[in-house]
Amino acid sequence: MKKIKRAFKRNTHSYCFKQLAGLGRALNRLYENRNHDIYSNGELIIHKKLAAFKPKVIIDGGANVGNYSKMLNRFHADCTIYAFEPVKSTFDTLVANVKDINSVVAVNKGLFVNNCQKEIHLFDSSTHSSLFELKGGKKVSNETQTIELISGDSFAIENKLDQIDFIKLDLEGAEYDAIRGFENLLKSKSIKAIQFEYGYINITTKKLLIDYYELLNAYGYKVGKIFPKTVEFRKYDFKYEDFLGPNFIAVNEDETELIHVLENR
Repeated sequence: MKKIKRAFKRNTHSYCFKQLAGLGRALNRLYENRNHDIYSNGELIIHKKLAAFKPKVIIDGGANVGNYSKMLNRFHADCTIYAFEPVKSTFDTLVANVKDINSVVAVNKGLFVNNCQKEIHLFDSSTHSSLFELKGGKKVSNETQTIELISGDSFAIENKLDQIDFIKLDLEGAEYDAIRGFENLLKSKSIKAIQFEYGYINITTKKLLIDYYELLNAYGYKVGKIFPKTVEFRKYDFKYEDFLGPNFIAVNEDETELIHVLENR
């Protein structure tokens, strides 16, 4: 039996196994929901379920041109949505796209751990603007721009927000820093849920999934991965450190009903 196993292993690096390995990786990406389309990756389902809880304040961090904010408004018509977009040209498009939606408040700033100015890398596609220079990929930055950044705690104080129902963070690698900027609100359990992206860019930022788990678990938040029909709340394991993304959600552990609704199909 040992000889058979050794012979088998010696011949695994063959054309046939290479094709099988490629198929396996493709199936794994499908199963682990490497999908950025909000209409099929579970993000839409999240808000169909959240609507029953009648949220009053939502933050769209990384609003880009406003498509996500407009989707939020369809499900939460009576909710104030703060749409953050720091890049001026993209912000102007955002303002134009939401000008007829009074409940969407456009903010020409980015979310970060503190209040400051930083250079952001711009790409041909506005969806990829990032505080980080992307490494290892095909996308190349063509210019930079100085942007204004603000912490979530500071923004909450300025706007007299003592409770935030939902935060979406799509910040091309700066999600971890933005979460840290809500430290006081997290300590007081004043945020019900935070959705954040995790993917290949985390190789560049050196922020692993375990860093998010440790940060959020310490504040009393359960972390789960968003799938097309459910949220799978699960403890951290090395095997989840796959950089496939796209979205995870952290929910205040006291929000037991919300957690139950999100994890039910």
